[in-house]
Amino acid sequence: MWLIVLAVATPLLVLLALSIRDERRQAEQRTYALLKQRSDVAAARVRDALEKAEHLLTFMASRQRLRLLDPEACESLMAGVAGSSAAYTNIGLFDASGTAVCTSAGHRGRTQFGQHPWFIAGMAADRVWLSDPLRGPLSGLWVVYMTLPVVDNAGIKVGLLAVSLDLQPLIESLASLATEPGHSVAIRKDRRVFLARHPEPARWVGQPVPHTLLTPGELPSAPVQVAIGVDGSRRAFALTRLPRFGLEAAAGMPAAQVYHEANAAALRGLGAAGLAIGLGLGAASLAARRLTMALSSVADTARRLHAGATDVRADVRLPGEFGEVALEFNRLMDRNQERAAQLLQSQRRAVRARRFYETLSATGQAIARQAPAQALFDEVCRACMDSGLASYAWITVKEGEQARVVTSRHAASVAQAIDIAKRWGGGHAQVTEQVLRQGRVLAERTPGWRPVAAVPLVVGQEQLGALTLFGPEEDAYDDDMLALLAELGREISLGLELDRHRQSRAALASAEAASRAKTTFLSHVSHELRTPLNAVLGFAQLCRSALDEGRPERLPDYLGHVLSAGHQLRRLIDDLMDVSRIESGEMTVEMADVDVMAKMANVAQLSEPAAAERHIGFHLDFSTDERLLVRTDPVRLRQVLLNLVSNAIKYNRPGGHVALSVRREADTVRLQVSDNGQGMSAAQLDKLFQAFNRMGREKTSIEGTGIGLFISKRLVEALGGELTVHSREGVGTTAMVLLPYVPPLQAEAPAAGAASTGPARDGTRPLAGSVLYVEDNPVNAMLVEHWFARHPQVQLRVAETGAQGLCLAAELQPDVVLLDMQLPDLTGLEVIERLRGDARTARLRVIALSANAMPDDVDAALRAGVEAYWPKPIDFQQLDAGVARVLDEQRRRAAPAV
Repeated sequence: MWLIVLAVATPLLVLLALSIRDERRQAEQRTYALLKQRSDVAAARVRDALEKAEHLLTFMASRQRLRLLDPEACESLMAGVAGSSAAYTNIGLFDASGTAVCTSAGHRGRTQFGQHPWFIAGMAADRVWLSDPLRGPLSGLWVVYMTLPVVDNAGIKVGLLAVSLDLQPLIESLASLATEPGHSVAIRKDRRVFLARHPEPARWVGQPVPHTLLTPGELPSAPVQVAIGVDGSRRAFALTRLPRFGLEAAAGMPAAQVYHEANAAALRGLGAAGLAIGLGLGAASLAARRLTMALSSVADTARRLHAGATDVRADVRLPGEFGEVALEFNRLMDRNQERAAQLLQSQRRAVRARRFYETLSATGQAIARQAPAQALFDEVCRACMDSGLASYAWITVKEGEQARVVTSRHAASVAQAIDIAKRWGGGHAQVTEQVLRQGRVLAERTPGWRPVAAVPLVVGQEQLGALTLFGPEEDAYDDDMLALLAELGREISLGLELDRHRQSRAALASAEAASRAKTTFLSHVSHELRTPLNAVLGFAQLCRSALDEGRPERLPDYLGHVLSAGHQLRRLIDDLMDVSRIESGEMTVEMADVDVMAKMANVAQLSEPAAAERHIGFHLDFSTDERLLVRTDPVRLRQVLLNLVSNAIKYNRPGGHVALSVRREADTVRLQVSDNGQGMSAAQLDKLFQAFNRMGREKTSIEGTGIGLFISKRLVEALGGELTVHSREGVGTTAMVLLPYVPPLQAEAPAAGAASTGPARDGTRPLAGSVLYVEDNPVNAMLVEHWFARHPQVQLRVAETGAQGLCLAAELQPDVVLLDMQLPDLTGLEVIERLRGDARTARLRVIALSANAMPDDVDAALRAGVEAYWPKPIDFQQLDAGVARVLDEQRRRAAPAV
């Protein structure tokens, strides 16, 4: 009987021991899988934040001007990257002594960091280096500094780039990984100090790692470390290391929880075994025969198992302990089948992992080829299909509040694709929309349907779009695969970010080219301004020398040169203003009914003195009695024609001629200026409309700036027309303006010169009246005082400020007020407003006399109530005629009626 009981109990105990051992091993494996997953997630979040900061530092360190420690280039670059992440509390560039070149917080050179340990260590490193946690000097927050040395072209370290990373977002991102009681997640640096820890993050950030954690034990069947934790209890840990940054992520739980379920199962098994043995002893004598039969059944089961059968099951109807043994045996067999199923599942996961890494590799190769965004999208979808990762893949991008599919791939015909979409249940659209809203990986796994997964594509804080995949089988997208797909999303996002960086670099290169063009433009302007300015200053000095030497007979010639250079300066400034308006898009045209034949005849009349001086004849190929009315801008058309006729005269030969013609051809009006002068070569024609390019004529005595044709071409284009030039060197040049024929609004247009306001002033008749000149510049005031000294009957008073001008206007009640628009205390518009608001001065007549000649300034002054606006430099003929007209009108008004 004892032998029977022993024979039954021994296998039972052996099976129970094996079961307990398996349970404990499975508990260790489950613990490792759980903790390792958490530590991997924590490490991935830390790595994402640090790699983004590393990419930023590497990009900045590659900029040539930054490597020269250029503060302006540094500040410009800081302005573009400062807001790229909320985790960056400050970004700075420091020279080798630790002085700030610039920072994103706007501090430059205020603090020396040369003796700070993090600065010394960063300068000593040859690559990116990460500091221990520190309290930020400005924000007071826990931060770490990531540094990268800046080297010059010779490879010498000349400075240090540093970004201050706020640890709070990192700490908050770990909170979701340690929500269960007793569980923890920590980030440790160099196994010395805590970067972050949950729970109690405020207590452990920056604290040293206890020595008990540095010499842990390890579980028998899984790489799970066991050591005394910071709370003094035994804890189990799984680690994920980030060796590049000297970090490790640790996920922990109480060690007692590892075997909790296994111990409970062991106790149950021991209880069952004890009960079986006790019952066997009590019933051995009564159940000897039944035991023999039970042993025979067990032996039969064992023989079938030994023969290789995998579906062996013991008879659970066996009496007493044998039934329990059979039940445990069956459980053991069930667990073996479960392990076999798990092995099969692992193999399937390995296949899916291979598909994923093939897709990831193809994506990385596309990024390495610097594929633009659309090409990268196409390559990703193609790789998903080629690797078998998906049966259907597409990428959706956000455009404002809408979303648009930019590329897709599927491995079926259209009809098959429709049938497949039905089997997917139509849940793909909802999953994509959720990902675009929430910005995280999601999957739809409805039983009976193929799974759908969507991965967000994020650059910085901007949600750009999503990659959506239809699974090839029902279990294609489990939680492990979703974690891998998140990595694929980050890889695609990195490619998009690099593409943006390339576009930014291209934009920067374009801006630098524009800056060089601006520098060239300013150089030309400086040269053109200095040439007439040299004549003004030089002949002015000769005038002084002539007076000192008693040779006044040379003064008229010298002054003539000064006036000529001054007029050239004025024309150049007017041209530059036109260039500025054209380039800024502020050039406006005011359309009116214009007789273009009369306009051409008027231009010829104005140009005849210059032509006569050079012995050049004019020929009009049209009758001045004819009229051709067109709707265009008369001022701009006159400016263009004057420039073309002036060029035909200046670059002609002595005794040459200029022919002017006007003709309507269907819907086009052609205005043509021809000469038989020097002409131009084909190479010169190619550069004809370049600003400040006189094509070698600057070496001659012919005056010019080289921007007349540049302006004329754009003015003609603003009028809706076209300016073309044909020329042969040594033969002559023909310039042709083609304007669209726009019928006039009126049947008749005023004849040329009809806008005259009346007869010219008789210069011999003296002026009489009172004038108030509000001007803060003493030289300008002295010029006007000397001019009016020729008219003793004009009482001129000068006010140097706006306030003084207002007082004198109310006191003197002058006939006219000449007002400068830029005063030290008030603007001209403010002075006009106060004059109009005071009953004593509301009816005074005001003329603006100012160097502000922009159209907006003129329009604002006219709307405010000035009678006229005369730009500086002062045209004294205009001043004399205008003031005489106002004083005459005031005198007639004041004369008693007869």
